[in-house]
Amino acid sequence: MWIIVGGRLVFRSTDRGNTWEQRPFPPAPNADITFIDDHEGWVSLAGSGQQCDAPGITAWHTIDGGTSWEQPAPSGLADGRCKLNLSFTDGSHGFVDSFDPQRAAAIYRTTDAGKTWSAPSGLPDPPSSGTQPGAASLQPGKVRAFGATSLVTARDTARGRTFVFRSADGGATWQFAGVGPTTENGVALVTATRWLQIVPGGPSQETTDGGATWHAYTSDYTQAAPIAPEIVFGDASVGYATVRGAVQRTSDGGAHWTTIKTPGT
Repeated sequence: MWIIVGGRLVFRSTDRGNTWEQRPFPPAPNADITFIDDHEGWVSLAGSGQQCDAPGITAWHTIDGGTSWEQPAPSGLADGRCKLNLSFTDGSHGFVDSFDPQRAAAIYRTTDAGKTWSAPSGLPDPPSSGTQPGAASLQPGKVRAFGATSLVTARDTARGRTFVFRSADGGATWQFAGVGPTTENGVALVTATRWLQIVPGGPSQETTDGGATWHAYTSDYTQAAPIAPEIVFGDASVGYATVRGAVQRTSDGGAHWTTIKTPGT
């Protein structure tokens, strides 16, 4: 497990968050991280104005757990859009979200560890969403891979809904897959077909058929913060929720949660 604290400190845990060690980190304030295992990962600047103004992104790559970093010079990211949420699903395949006020959200992809990037593939306008084709109200998150299926959530910033999109061809094309049942909370992707919408204090909801239907789900997740948590699952059982620096862990797919120590505090 990897976690970034305060946008500039990176920690690694090999026991699911029970203990942590700080790892070396490039000089990248307000950065974002994506790791595929205990030693290989990428860092990119997140939320920086240059991500919209510059032709590409600023990124670093490590294959030794952060002991050393290289700064690649990627090609193919030259459309001037805002670029966020760099994510890799293995050592070769990666994705970068892109959007701007005039064009629909789209996702770049790479198959050579970030050296070259394909033209971005647009997300379709969700059915009955109230958005307009080409509108920029959808802001996608990080792409997740579940075998041959790639999934990405996208928040409709104009209406508060969270949509899910599916790709069966490595991100070359995307199709609408489903929508979260409530507006207040995001959708946590557990497997290719099981997704959760955890609502602090309940009622939470679950789909086991890829968004076709949702039903009530019992979870004991609670928090003091009045905002929705960010929830990420590492596999079908183990997941983590964070909000305002607090971290909780589940080992049974989201039913029960315990607080773990936030590294650096």
